[in-house]
Amino acid sequence: MAGSGFADTTMHTSVSNPITQAQLDCLRDAAGKGPVLILTHDNPDPDSLAAGKGLAALLSAWGIPSRMVYSGLVARAENRAMLNRLTPEWEHSDTLDFLDQYPAIALVDSQPTAGNNRLPAPPGIVIDHHHPVREAIAQAQYVDVRPEIGASVTLVYQHMQAAGVTPDPLLATALFYGLKTDTQGLSRGAAPADEAVYLELLARANRSELIQVEHAGLPRDYFRAFSRGLNAARVYGRAVIADLGVMDRPDLAAEMADLLLRLEGARAALCLGQHGNILHLSLRIEFMEQDAGLLIQQIIVPPGKAGGHGTIAGGQAPLEGQDVNRLIARIEQRFLEVTGQDSPGEPLL
Repeated sequence: MAGSGFADTTMHTSVSNPITQAQLDCLRDAAGKGPVLILTHDNPDPDSLAAGKGLAALLSAWGIPSRMVYSGLVARAENRAMLNRLTPEWEHSDTLDFLDQYPAIALVDSQPTAGNNRLPAPPGIVIDHHHPVREAIAQAQYVDVRPEIGASVTLVYQHMQAAGVTPDPLLATALFYGLKTDTQGLSRGAAPADEAVYLELLARANRSELIQVEHAGLPRDYFRAFSRGLNAARVYGRAVIADLGVMDRPDLAAEMADLLLRLEGARAALCLGQHGNILHLSLRIEFMEQDAGLLIQQIIVPPGKAGGHGTIAGGQAPLEGQDVNRLIARIEQRFLEVTGQDSPGEPLL
């Protein structure tokens, strides 16, 4: 865990940067001479894409080469625009049969054994902000896991800042967008450190590139999928559930959960959908007396795994050998129990 350290005078607030020179030295030792393979969770979001590129920039400033590889899909229109315009260095591979070519591996925005990445063994570097903190991180040489922070971008940027590495406008735009989306513009699970980094990056971001990403064009299939999701949603008092069935892209569940939580009176939203042989879950909560990352641990059914932080969480459950309808029913029932909703439910539309 990152500890207290020197004050950062470049930020617009009084928040101090906790990354010490000793931590930077430890990270540099863990990276070695490279090349470092940088990985993240499956179906990466803007926070993971930006944080991985930020780590690559830090390593490059130290003369350490790296390669960024993601698995799964980047299908959401804005995320695809970000990948193409702001972080094109990421390569796609659904198999990791080249791990032995890299003396050092870094896992960003995920943790070993979390169930949302394809890394078979603990990496040497772990940087993440999700609940729960996995025991497997103890095997890594360098670890910065802080669930109280709103985005992995904040953690990576603090390392860059402590090392005196300034992002160019394109990287700053990626980092800003990753932080903005993961915290919904600082309105969701943001810590003072996130606010300070947000302001720092906003001043450095390329506004025209940001607009191109935030207003990426949406295909007709997007609206069809949303229509199906809205028609599938059911309201149980202050909770909303949508079983999306078979999804064309795994991140649809997260988009629907974001939208359904905005229903007047809703305090929690759970969306489920099948993509391939995996059941994807996305949980959103409004009430801050609970943590979504801890709440979803009570909802997921083994051998499924889940994690999150603040008001946002997600999980995955393998469907092989499972009765899908029965599994979904168990997860939905657990969700209603932990949120204290016992009404029979009614269609949203």
